[in-house]
Amino acid sequence: AFFAGKKEPAVELTDCNDPITPPVPEGPYYKNEHLNRVNITETKKGTPLEYVFKVEDKHCKPIPGAIVDIWQCDADGHYSDFEQEGTANQTWLRGFQKTNARGECTFTSIFPGWYTGRLTHVHAKVIINGAAVLTTNFFFKKEIENEIHQLPLYTKGPNPVTMQEDFELRVDKNSDRHDTLVMHVAKDNSGKLVASYTI
Repeated sequence: AFFAGKKEPAVELTDCNDPITPPVPEGPYYKNEHLNRVNITETKKGTPLEYVFKVEDKHCKPIPGAIVDIWQCDADGHYSDFEQEGTANQTWLRGFQKTNARGECTFTSIFPGWYTGRLTHVHAKVIINGAAVLTTNFFFKKEIENEIHQLPLYTKGPNPVTMQEDFELRVDKNSDRHDTLVMHVAKDNSGKLVASYTI
């Protein structure tokens, strides 16, 4: 898009020069399950992973009381609670949390698998004062993802899908959008993976 003769910046920035989290379409697997819980794993096996999300406004101030609702596929690339997936009435790997005074919330999960046509991702919605202000995906660095997907529980092996092939991202020719949605992943003191992102 062009505005006043100049190319619009690919990504809008906050007051502290961080990119404003861009949206990604909701996709077909969203269900509002009303599951207020930290641990969304249930019986699912996979590499343990903790998500830490911080929600801020465009002035970089934390937003307490924001709802972060996440959903993801299991190690085999399936979603819960869908007839076509053979998982009707199951609720694993879904849940929401409200942010604390620091604007943060955490979830205990497993590293997601993948399915044809998509990069490995976790979905999220952010709801503030009853209004959904953002629907997006968060991604992982390829080297971390490849390492996890070589483990025996991830029977498909590494995900071959590229950003150009991802059917939710390929319409966006500017890679800045995907790059700004990659989470920071590190190991905590116990060796567990922690994926963090400031929304």
